[in-house]
Amino acid sequence: MAQNDIQRFRAFLKTASLWNGKLAGVQQFPLNKLDLSHLKDDDILTGFPTIPVNTVLGKRAEYYYEYCIKQSSNYELIDSNIQINVAKITKGELDYLIREVNTNKIYHVELVYKFYCYDPDVSEKSNYLNEDHATELSKYVGPNKRDNFVFKFDRLVDHQLPLLYKPATYQALSSLNLAIDSIEQRVCYLAHVYIPRDLWKHNFKYINKRCIAGYYMNYDAFAKANTNNLYYLPKKHLWIGNCHALKDSYNHEETLLIVKDSLARGFAPMVWMQLESEEFESFFIIA
Repeated sequence: MAQNDIQRFRAFLKTASLWNGKLAGVQQFPLNKLDLSHLKDDDILTGFPTIPVNTVLGKRAEYYYEYCIKQSSNYELIDSNIQINVAKITKGELDYLIREVNTNKIYHVELVYKFYCYDPDVSEKSNYLNEDHATELSKYVGPNKRDNFVFKFDRLVDHQLPLLYKPATYQALSSLNLAIDSIEQRVCYLAHVYIPRDLWKHNFKYINKRCIAGYYMNYDAFAKANTNNLYYLPKKHLWIGNCHALKDSYNHEETLLIVKDSLARGFAPMVWMQLESEEFESFFIIA
């Protein structure tokens, strides 16, 4: 594991939960519940599993999270990525079963790792959130506008969490000798939120403000925002890490061309802009 990978893993550890406590009965299991205070960089260098280069962002987060559980001093991993099959058809998967060392309590934890742009114009309903929560939280939309928080939350409550109590799950877990009815369910719902630049002082209800990581703008706004700064276009697996200089840098005009092509293919790029002060700003450019 290279030094940049360690920095990316350390950045992952600082990712905030999208909300604190409970939301419509769904309890967060924040990353800092796992005690990793003893973990040194040398330990990570020698003990971290090799992640294939082309591993997608969500799967990469799963590698990180499972490593956190295995290294924590207060929880231990029972099993992970448990497929639930009925007549050879996969009905779903349980992300993690973990045991708290001191109490012996068993938890089923579902991991979600998301990037959202806050779109004030979106408003949708939820099967489980009240009207005010749904109206506000549906505004958290994926940069490519293919999903939003309410869709994912309803999917968690409607499908992923109830999966624990299906007959096929009892059968799949039979060899573990667990009292399934006593297992407590949690979600580790981690997110990076990007907001419109003019909403820096806005009161974002119902979310953890530590999730706010940057801003976003559309292509036309970026075209007008010409600067002499350096721009970097990190590949998606680098989004987890902190902003830093990459091998390839671009001026504003070059960045515009790359961004235009990316948006034409349906992908909103993340941009790291390096200021004269050597500090960075992180933002998305959306269609």
